[in-house]
Order: sequence, then structure tokens, then C-alpha cells
Amino acid sequence: MRKFVFVISYAIKRMTRDAIKSLILILVAASFTILTSEISFSLEKQYMRMNEAYENIEVEGFLTMKDGTEAKVYSKYIKMFSETIGEYSSYIKDLCLKRSVYYLPSENYTPPDGEALPNLIGISRTKADVNLLPVNKTDIKYYENYDESVFMSNSDICLVSTKLADDTSRIDKDGYITLYAYIELISREMVKVPLKLKVIGTYTNGDKDIYCPWPVIVETLKIGFTVDLYSEGLKFTITDNMQIDEFKEKASKTFVPTGYMGNDKDTTIQYALTIMDDQLVQTITPLKKNISMLEKVKPVIFILSAAIGFIACMLFIRNRKPEFANMRSLGTSKGLVFTEAFFEQSLFGVIGTLIGIGIYFLIHGTGALFIAKDILIFIACYLAGTTIAVINITRINVMKIMKSNE
Repeated sequence: MRKFVFVISYAIKRMTRDAIKSLILILVAASFTILTSEISFSLEKQYMRMNEAYENIEVEGFLTMKDGTEAKVYSKYIKMFSETIGEYSSYIKDLCLKRSVYYLPSENYTPPDGEALPNLIGISRTKADVNLLPVNKTDIKYYENYDESVFMSNSDICLVSTKLADDTSRIDKDGYITLYAYIELISREMVKVPLKLKVIGTYTNGDKDIYCPWPVIVETLKIGFTVDLYSEGLKFTITDNMQIDEFKEKASKTFVPTGYMGNDKDTTIQYALTIMDDQLVQTITPLKKNISMLEKVKPVIFILSAAIGFIACMLFIRNRKPEFANMRSLGTSKGLVFTEAFFEQSLFGVIGTLIGIGIYFLIHGTGALFIAKDILIFIACYLAGTTIAVINITRINVMKIMKSNE
């Protein structure tokens, strides 16, 4: 305990005796603490912005033919993107599928000359059809207890235009509409498949087209024994943007990338995969460059911290060898001399660090991010340099110094 009190009291006396030098050392430590904190703050901010970009920027993808035209995506490939069992299911969500067939309002309906038959359109989500997108000023209203999720169910429901909803001759009192899907068989023969669908909502800017769940259209086509099931295009949203590169690498074994310039006669690959990640790339590329630069600067700062600790300590105590020799000649142990000198220099570093942290928080206020790990590394590097300097100074030959002073 007495030794501990001696070390503290002696260090305080030395600090007050050389107040200007002490202040300089404290300010040096404070400056490097502020510099370390600012770099850590900037680095953490860049990471936060990059993570926000990955989380908030929506990246969509879709399949086309290799020449970029709209693709008929057959069941083999639809299964690959299935959100439950598909091999790409862990990478994607909000799978958009669409298939249209003609329908007849009644079994014996014959359209007037020149008039096309209306469409029954099976969709997995409303954004599967561009005509239902808000950009086309289409407003969708669901009746009570219904929402978009019904399009992934096999419920016999449908969405009709506001114009069709007002036609009481088409919709019965219970809210059902009856129609006949008009399907072409492999033999080119046309068959009529009766459907009774409950109207669960309306959309604006439409006429006679009716939207039903994707599973309903699939079952209807199965009844008609048509050719292989296909979707008129396939769109999806990436689940985790940080896995885009992994997804692209895996998908490259089955699909060609956007802008394919290979041999069009190659029938082993049928579709092109387009990932709309331009905005994400443009956002995170400069952030990654900043992070890379700051990550390189941090080790340099830590090395400089050790060097500054060594140089500052050497400059402060290099002329104190006679003082340490006297302490040794009076019976002070070598370990106690080292402890006193080290504690004294460490005190400068700790006080300077605390002052630097205080200034850093004053600068940034409540928005400050305190990266304790980096501050601890800075202190450790600074004290490592101090330790080397103290060992070098206190490793003295007492007799040699005493003789040189006679």
C-alpha cells in the first residue's frame, strides 16, 4: 500500500513540476483519441449506410428469352423458383406468375364480329400484371376480410373491374360470377370449363378481364388436359440482397445473364435471368470503397499511437536518468522505479484519452457512436510504446551515471 501511495504521489509531483510537458503529452493523447474516434465513427457510419442499402433497396429479377423478349416460363422452371420447395427458394420472395385464358360469359356465348373474347387471368400477386400496377393509375379495393394474399390460395375468388361489378346481370345476389374458361387442347380442340368465382374486390381502369388466383388457373388448365403449364413471364424479389452474388453464381448454371451474346443455337439454356440491382450497386460501391480506405487507415493509426507513446515518453523522461539512478542508489527497487515511470506516463495517456473522448462527444452530441474496442486498442498501442520507452530509460547502470555526475 505504501509503495502504491508513493507511486501516485511521486507521479503527481512530477506532473505538476513539468506542467507544460505534461500538458503537451495529454494533448497529444487527446488528439489521437479524437482521430481514432472520428475514423471509427466514419467507418461505423459507412457500415450502417451499407446495411441500410442492403435492407431497404428492393431488388427485383425476372426471366426472359435469351433475346430479351417475354418468355413463356414452363413448369420445370417455375418449380425452381417455388417459394417452398424450389432450389432458389432461399434467395427469392414475392414470386409473380401470370397465365391468361379466354373465357365466355355464358356457355353458348358468341362474341360479335371483330370483338375479342375477354381474359380470365390467373396471378400469384397483383404486380404480376402491369395493368394492375399503381403506375398505371389502377386502384384496387378489396372487400372486407380479403387482401392480396388470396391470390396464392386455391380459393375460388376473383377480382373484377368496377364496371363489371356494377353489372347486376353478371353477379348474383351472393356475390358470385359464373363463367366458362375457353381452353385449347393439344388437339387444337376448344373446350369450356365452368367456373363459379366469388367477387372479393374491384379494380379501376378495366373492362371485362377477370383476375383469379394462380392455383385456380392451374387447376382449370389441368381439367382441360392442355399442354405443359407455363407462366407468361416470371418475376420475383430478392429476399436478402447480401446473397445476390451467391444467387447469380448458382443461377448461372441454368440461365444466361442479361445481355447474352452467345450462340443462339445453343438450346441447353433457354432463358436469360435479369437482376435489377443497378441502384443497389451504385449505392454500395462508393460505400465499400470508403470502408476499404478507412479499414486500411485504422492499423496505421494504431501503429502511430505506439510510436507516439514511445517518442513522447522518451522526450519526457530521457533527461531523468540521474534521477532514477539516485532513486536506485537510495534503495528503491528497479521494479518500483519502472512502476513509477510507467504509471506517470500511463496517466498522461489515460487523462488525454478521457479528454479526447469528451471532446468527441461534444462535437457529435447525441449522434456520437462510441467504439470502445478501437479506443482500447489505441490505449493498448500507446501504452505499449510507453512501456518500451520506460524499459529503455529505467534500464540504467547506476554506477556509470553516478561517476559521470562527479
